[in-house]
Formats: sequence, structure tokens, C-alpha cells
Amino acid sequence: MRKYLFPLFAIILFIGTSCQTGGNPEKEEEALLEVLRKEAAALLAEDMEAVFALHTQDVQETRLELGVFGYNTYEGWDAIKTLLEDAAPGLKHANIVNVKENVISKVNGNSAWLVCDNIWKWNDDGGEQEGYDNLQVVFFEKIKGEWKISFASYYNKAVPVQQ
Repeated sequence: MRKYLFPLFAIILFIGTSCQTGGNPEKEEEALLEVLRKEAAALLAEDMEAVFALHTQDVQETRLELGVFGYNTYEGWDAIKTLLEDAAPGLKHANIVNVKENVISKVNGNSAWLVCDNIWKWNDDGGEQEGYDNLQVVFFEKIKGEWKISFASYYNKAVPVQQ
């Protein structure tokens, strides 16, 4: 009986650890948010190399922007790279801040998704607070231990439906 105890224990330990999704959900959510914060800060600084480093940079990377009058889809790294390069100079405002609120996320192994309110606030010439608020949905892949953006979408916020 004793000679079977150790192999049985080893099998149970192996099965138990291989079934775990691993990690601390709060810690992983914070790591995902940090990627988005770094992307916003790098865009504001027009540090495109830092922005690019946060993306998977492959042909499957996709970005979807939904607005009041329709949507735009950008497929593949070349299209997204051009979009990001064109967007960075347009972010010139005094004291601009990007805030993520109402965050919902899920991590499953080396992939994750996150949904949040994406709020941009700034002071313009008159010193009055202005802003833009949309809903952001992002899919991530963990590559060599680092989270990278593989899909991002932005939706204009609609009035919530009352139930």
C-alpha cells in the first residue's frame, strides 16, 4: 500500500496544479490596466515605439471604432500602426488625463479581456474642463510574460435601457 501512496499523491498534485488558471485576478486586472495607462501616456508623449511595444503587431491584430454614423475596422498591424501614428499629434490639450472606470475583466491563461469606461479630460484655452467618454473593450495576449493588446474597440456610449 505504501509504495502506491507517493505516486498517487504525485498524480493528484499534478492534476490539481494543471487545472488551475493561476494568478491573482486583481493583480492581473491591474496589469491589464497598466498596459492601457502606458499606452495612453506614450500616445500623449508621442513616444510611438513605447506605444507599439504594447501591441501584438501581427496580421490578426484588429481595432474597431463605432460612432454615431457608423464604424471603422482596422485589420492588421500596418493599418493599426498608421492609425496610432496619425492619432498621437491630435492629443494636444492642456493637462490631458485618461481615466479607466467601471472595469470588468477576465483572465484565462495567456489571454484576457477587459471592458471599461474610457474617459479623456482636459483643460482647453478657456481653462474649462472638457472631455470625451466612450466604452473600451480590449483583448490581450500574454507574450513572453507581458500583456499585449491584440484587439481594441471603442463604442460611443448610449443611454442605458431601463428595465
